[in-house]
Amino acid sequence: NLDFETKSSYTLKIEASNRNIDPRFLSQGPFSDTAMVRLTVENVDEPPIFSSPLSKMVVSEAAKVGTIIGTVSALDPDSTNSPI
Repeated sequence: NLDFETKSSYTLKIEASNRNIDPRFLSQGPFSDTAMVRLTVENVDEPPIFSSPLSKMVVSEAAKVGTIIGTVSALDPDSTNSPI
């Protein structure tokens, strides 16, 4: 998979060749060529990665407004060491 945060570009050496050469043109070879291609990976905003895919919390209906009922944690894959 391509991931901008891991590597933002790649350089590829591409070679193409014609393996079905008409014998009439054998003297005009070579029948292959190479090209350098630079692939640039665009950055997209990935969603946060949660430590658990599902969080279940139980709250009493008598809990007061502002009562902390639980916490979840996640990381932002777009930034190094970026807790959410």
